[in-house]
Amino acid sequence: MPAAPLTRYRCVLLRRSGASEIRIVRAEDAAAARARLAAAGLDPVSVEPIGPSLLDRLGDRIARGGWRLPRWRPALPSGVGLPAGRARAIALLALATIPLTTAVAAWGLAGFDRWQAARLARREAPALAAYARGAATETARIRIDAVMAAPPVSALADRLRAVLPEEAGLAGMELAEGGELTVEIETPDPDRLRPALAADPLLGALREVGQAMTQGGTMRVTLRGRI
Repeated sequence: MPAAPLTRYRCVLLRRSGASEIRIVRAEDAAAARARLAAAGLDPVSVEPIGPSLLDRLGDRIARGGWRLPRWRPALPSGVGLPAGRARAIALLALATIPLTTAVAAWGLAGFDRWQAARLARREAPALAAYARGAATETARIRIDAVMAAPPVSALADRLRAVLPEEAGLAGMELAEGGELTVEIETPDPDRLRPALAADPLLGALREVGQAMTQGGTMRVTLRGRI
């Protein structure tokens, strides 16, 4: 069964710097084009089908038998034939020019695709710039919301001391800008520490990420979580 014909898709990518990048992808449909880019770790902003290239149309006509290479027949006087040596030389010359003409055609097609990509980039530049500004604003809003939602470090310290077992002590605390809390607690029995923190609805989000023995023989437990 013959394979489905491939369609060219113009895919617009947005870099982290805000600049746009355009790639031409051949695929069965738009979903396949997106999947091919996703496999390479790329997320296109838009996928737009474009018409087949000149080389595609030429190959299709040849495959359907609708086009043949023209036969060159030199006009010779009646009854005069072409010498065998000269005929071979002409045939070899024609064969030698095939790579050159193929390279020229490929260069022309690549240049046309670059021209189309540049024209699309100029046309879509305002929309892409607006998209980049919106994405940057949304990222900043999320970070600000996370910082505003997190309680003060002093309040977190008081809350921790209230729920810790008597033999445990707070050794260190750090609250990142994104709302991620890192806590270090010294305790002789880490097994009693876990249920004490789990009973608090806010501190229950902390998860143990490491343990280390102190010089005093206790355990220093490191916990981390987003609050």
